[in-house]
Amino acid sequence: MSVTPPVGGDLPPYRFWTERGEAALRRGDFGQALEAYERARGLAGDDLERDRADLNLATCRLQMGDAKGGEEGLREILLRATDAKIAFHAAYDLASSLRKQGRYERALSYAKRAMERALALDAPEYLAPVHNLHGNILLSQTYLDEALAQYRTSLALRLAQAGDTRFSRAILQENIGYCLLLKKEIASGTEWLRAALALADEVGDRRCRAECLQDLCYGHLLGGAHEDAIAEGRAAFLEAQRSGFKDIAENCHYLLGELGTRTGRAEMRDHHFAELERLHPEVPFLQEFLCTVDVTDFITLKR
Repeated sequence: MSVTPPVGGDLPPYRFWTERGEAALRRGDFGQALEAYERARGLAGDDLERDRADLNLATCRLQMGDAKGGEEGLREILLRATDAKIAFHAAYDLASSLRKQGRYERALSYAKRAMERALALDAPEYLAPVHNLHGNILLSQTYLDEALAQYRTSLALRLAQAGDTRFSRAILQENIGYCLLLKKEIASGTEWLRAALALADEVGDRRCRAECLQDLCYGHLLGGAHEDAIAEGRAAFLEAQRSGFKDIAENCHYLLGELGTRTGRAEMRDHHFAELERLHPEVPFLQEFLCTVDVTDFITLKR
């Protein structure tokens, strides 16, 4: 849906579209965010504004699951950046993109560069996200205790930060909850996820809400509470479908298919595993394979 600025708005057009993009990104309306950021890019008045617009576009593409597209142009921005904040965001987005592509060592090298910029800026709004980023990379490498320590450090910084940090805290609480599930601390992880879900609902973050619901499905599945898992999984799937979160919808197919297997619901199992086979035509006999294994042995909800 196209976004039209209000008549007589006080903000300059570049800033107006940038703020529209930020608001849409927070809600999880990635299509609107991308459109707004593209309009801002077209209205940029100098190189600094163009770099900021390109960074916003990269962030949006990463959130949409386009890891390779999110990487484009960031190295060039980082090389020429004289503004410390621009350099921070370029290094941060590069690290995020590389993590999503499974290139963890390279991701860590750029995360360290982002940390150097954050330390130079000496502000929690830069230190907190880079600790979270380090946590995400460590989680992807299954260093769970180290990841958890990074998430807790980031959350402490957010709690000490002035202003409204609920959006960021919801994401961190979800990260902590999921990490605890992987450590098989089901009750504690579920408690963190419930708190994150409540905060995501409070600030209207649909992406975080969907992630919390999929994690709760996974936690109930691990704990053997199959009916609760099905309810949370279906809610997560509906949210993901409604908002276009393809990665979460795919995760839900795995989880709900496994729940179909465990509860003897063959129709539910076959539907979700058949959908996964349709999504991955490059993997022959995927449905048949998934019916014979325990999905929880290999599924990763964060990519």
